[in-house]
Amino acid sequence: MSSELGVRTDYPIPAARRFRVYAFDPLASTSLDTALVNDAVISLPWEEPWEEPLGKGPSGEYLEVVDYDPASGLFYEPLDPTAAVLLAQDGLPPSESRPQFHQQMVYAVAMKTIRHFERALGRKVLWSRKRGEPRDGFVRKLRVHPHALRERNAYYSPDKKALLFGYFKASQTSAGLPDGWVFTCLSHDIIAHETTHAILDGVHRRFIEPTSLDTLAFHEAFADIVALLQHFTMAEAVEQQLAQVRGRLRTRNLLTGLAHQFGDATGRMGALREAIDIEPTGDGPGDKPPKRYADSEEPHERGSFLVAAIFDAFVTIFERRTADLMRLAQTTALGEELHPDMVKRLAAEAMKAADHLLRICVRALDYVPPIDIRFGEFLRAMITADADLIPDDKLHYRLAIAEAFRRRGIFPKGCLSMAPDSLLWETPDAWDPSLAGIYFGDLVPDLDLQTLYSREAIWDQAQKNQLAVWRWLTHTDEMTPEWERMLGIRLRPDAPMTIERSSQTGAPKVEVHSVRIARRAGPDGQDIRQLVVEITQTRRGFFDPEAQARADRGEGDPKARDFIFRGGATLLVDLRASLIRYDAVMKLSEGKIRYAVRKRIDDDRRLQAQRDYLRGGADRDLGFVYFGERDGQEPFAMLHRG
Repeated sequence: MSSELGVRTDYPIPAARRFRVYAFDPLASTSLDTALVNDAVISLPWEEPWEEPLGKGPSGEYLEVVDYDPASGLFYEPLDPTAAVLLAQDGLPPSESRPQFHQQMVYAVAMKTIRHFERALGRKVLWSRKRGEPRDGFVRKLRVHPHALRERNAYYSPDKKALLFGYFKASQTSAGLPDGWVFTCLSHDIIAHETTHAILDGVHRRFIEPTSLDTLAFHEAFADIVALLQHFTMAEAVEQQLAQVRGRLRTRNLLTGLAHQFGDATGRMGALREAIDIEPTGDGPGDKPPKRYADSEEPHERGSFLVAAIFDAFVTIFERRTADLMRLAQTTALGEELHPDMVKRLAAEAMKAADHLLRICVRALDYVPPIDIRFGEFLRAMITADADLIPDDKLHYRLAIAEAFRRRGIFPKGCLSMAPDSLLWETPDAWDPSLAGIYFGDLVPDLDLQTLYSREAIWDQAQKNQLAVWRWLTHTDEMTPEWERMLGIRLRPDAPMTIERSSQTGAPKVEVHSVRIARRAGPDGQDIRQLVVEITQTRRGFFDPEAQARADRGEGDPKARDFIFRGGATLLVDLRASLIRYDAVMKLSEGKIRYAVRKRIDDDRRLQAQRDYLRGGADRDLGFVYFGERDGQEPFAMLHRG
């Protein structure tokens, strides 16, 4: 086919766009050992016809890079990723001194992180709506500012719906340039970390509320886990590091640490954070007692136990997968390099194990309660999510995960043991469709291309689904105590008066956070179609238990409170048709509640725990911060004025 001008228009669309990035950060390019593997390439799927074409910035369907430097008062010229000269060489080569490469790197790594989430969740990534905006306010793009701050910081702003990256002068360094400039937007780890904050906020927007030590730490830990496991997506870097440590991943190296340049520039003589928790035993004279999860209160420190548990599980799985290869490697003389073919095999197994574990962690986000997340609950969510998709755990992934949590003193409540089958979420005892008054299968739209792939159409459908579930909850006459217990909320007239009420009817309010459709494929052809429904309720909390009791009875100021307490549940609804027994008759049903992961609004023990936590902390604000130290110097801005 050709146009009137004789130019062919039927050329096939490429499968992917390729962008050059730093595999780690600029510091790795200053060493002969790692310089070659630090120049990596990220392949991203070419835009589909229903997606916005990639334009200058870069700006695409999910992200918009806006490169304004407030400290210098400059707008840097945006990168044009569609330019032929850049397409021919996979984008700009890595450069610390070219702002356009900074733009390219933040876009490529952030999009790579988004794609990992979409594959594991079985649906498109949606950003949370802006605070104070109408519920139907669709946020198409997350803004990314590579040079937003002249300080030791990088963070996700829920209010601005933006990722803001800082830059600063190194205070001291063992490997970099003294007084050199450090750009957080050039750290693969920091970009992935902050992008994960934004995605997690879109999935669970109540997780940024400070209700316990674990909730503050979970956001930071989960973002570190994603950044860490993404190290193992770059084959050349994995091979080089495995060859260096002779296949032993329990040795500190570039793969086990996060943000090496940032850590080095701030005097840590190594990575900002490490996944390997090598601590003193506390047995020798002068040894400090080892850190304990239960005693750690700072969010990054407490989160490090979760990161270490996940990485320990990964290494255990890797070691099991490569036990035969390592036995062969033992015949290699001490100090002799591993055979290149052996290194490739080890790298392939490490990448496969990391990919599996990353998907387990991300899928688990649909199996956690909608508020007040605890590490033990995340463990149960991981085990249940994996068992749903892969019933036969031949390589004992779930046991490795449970053992890693046990070794760090992270235990879930309400379980008989740490055996994987005991950690599964319980299935509701009964399913009575006459009490539901709603058929969840009706919430799934016809599977046309627009509803399947258009993010805005998916958002619109989700709003309709939320309204349908809300109407069911607030208009049913069949709400029984059993249903209330399963949903973790109180809707009947005898509910405590501290639960937020409708100004029109006086009935307890309920909020449907999301109704998300997920479709996941297992390795043996399993097809899991689920509806993930999040329901929450708000209750006024008081530090004085007696004041709480009076307010629950309706005494005093109906608006008074000391803090907000929430309850609710995540419902995992199986959309596959199944036979159920009702009144001794077998009926075909589509939309069975498989799990109800709840935090009850009337749980006084949990209320007391939050009360104690808030009393004990002066400042419980979650800032998504690496550092907060300002620096008033200029980097390369003078080179690019005008």
